[in-house]
Amino acid sequence: MAERLPLYIQLTRLHRPIGILLLLWPTLWAVWIASKGHPAWLILVIFTLGTVLMRSAGCAINDYADRHIDKHVKRTQDRP
Repeated sequence: MAERLPLYIQLTRLHRPIGILLLLWPTLWAVWIASKGHPAWLILVIFTLGTVLMRSAGCAINDYADRHIDKHVKRTQDRP
């Protein structure tokens, strides 16, 4: 399992955090506004983890859906 961990990180794009940050920023703003400026730490943790997990799942599902196309595109042919 440990030797496959880098492949999972690449599949879920955890090595490129910009996508997570682009989703997390408006999410945290919405939590901040909804809580009138005082969000609970548990809510922040839940929404942060949810954002990371959903973005990662979206990347993995997209790669699976595009697996037949990606192998013909030079930029994406090395995806796991």
